[in-house]
Amino acid sequence: MPSSKAKLLIVDDEPVIVEIITKWLCHGYDIRNAYDGEEAVSIAKEFHPDCVVTGFMMPRMDGLREAAAILQFQPSCKFVFVTSNAHDPTIRQEYERLGLDLKLLLPKPFKLVDLLNALALAGFPCS
Repeated sequence: MPSSKAKLLIVDDEPVIVEIITKWLCHGYDIRNAYDGEEAVSIAKEFHPDCVVTGFMMPRMDGLREAAAILQFQPSCKFVFVTSNAHDPTIRQEYERLGLDLKLLLPKPFKLVDLLNALALAGFPCS
């Protein structure tokens, strides 16, 4: 029987961030993990996530290039970015250029409630 849980892809080059977010959300979502943008795109092609929670600055492919690549084959996918540069005007412009919602751009550090609120705003409240 298919899962009714939203499918999330958690991406960050810091394994501890991926681990923490996964532990926070593991009971409410179907989750896969990646540790850079290239790996995220590869996983997304098979997993077809509803939403990607991702860092911005990562090796091999940054979060914005990752989002652009995933949106090519999964145009309905939502993105929640967690970054220490959330208030940088250049990042905000690029985020908007991709058609992404600035309300889903979370500054690091963030709390579980902030992430849950962003996921709910994206249309994926914890089940």
